[in-house]
Amino acid sequence: MRRYVPRRARRRRRVFVTAAQWLVAACIVAGVVVIRQPALVPGAPEFLERARILWDLLCLRRTLQVTVRSAEFWGPDLLIVDMEIRNRSPVVVLCQDLRLVDRRGQVFLPSGTSVYYVNRQESLWMRQVNPGRSVSGKFAFVVPDGTFGLACAIETEVGVTRLSPIKEISRRSKM
Repeated sequence: MRRYVPRRARRRRRVFVTAAQWLVAACIVAGVVVIRQPALVPGAPEFLERARILWDLLCLRRTLQVTVRSAEFWGPDLLIVDMEIRNRSPVVVLCQDLRLVDRRGQVFLPSGTSVYYVNRQESLWMRQVNPGRSVSGKFAFVVPDGTFGLACAIETEVGVTRLSPIKEISRRSKM
């Protein structure tokens, strides 16, 4: 048995539902017009381009692959990471945007003195990875000893995005 609803309340509901349906239909039509003919709406081309860029940045986790070949402490707080970066995204990735993140969320930046510890041919400092390309090399990070759960990440406009964990960290043997 259905509950009794006064006629006036049913009519109001029907008017509200119909208005909501028309509003949704108008938004869909306006969206299609903006996507198909962005020049008709002032500011639409810039908005769509910005939306595409943000979408590409949000999808970096799936399209940017960082493979850590080795990670080695060269002292109490200097970590040298040998990695390969494969870019399948439509955006250019700057290697100086790479970061290390521990499991607590603390972010470690690449050391500006990387060139002193890694030779110029192997260094990723000031290099970029174009779409569809891959690069390999080494980076130096200043990471306190005893930091656990390190992962490679990239910093973008939308924040720091974790990419792949570092599975094993070794220590350089003293010479």
